[in-house]
Amino acid sequence: MVTDIRVKEPTLESLCRGKKAYEPPRYMTINTAIEQLLEIVQDREESAYTEDTECVGLARLGSEDQMIVAGTMKQLQLIDFGAPLHCLVIAGNTHPVEEEMLDFYRCRT
Repeated sequence: MVTDIRVKEPTLESLCRGKKAYEPPRYMTINTAIEQLLEIVQDREESAYTEDTECVGLARLGSEDQMIVAGTMKQLQLIDFGAPLHCLVIAGNTHPVEEEMLDFYRCRT
């Protein structure tokens, strides 16, 4: 899941007046993505994921201050991933080699 990125969205006023004016860029955080996903499952009897589902949170990949953390949705919600861009991966069935990498990045809380 790539978190929501809103760049160059016209303002409501600019739409009404036909001028080109844009909202400041907004980026969804991993924490917001998890919050919204868990809100959705509260309304359903069955779900593909819960707060105990294993995920990986990635922030600023490729930069010197990149951050990669594996853990449950509940654990990742408590982590400050800092500045954007963020990405959330919901893990499915994993291979033992993938499990090793998840353990390497596992949240220690």
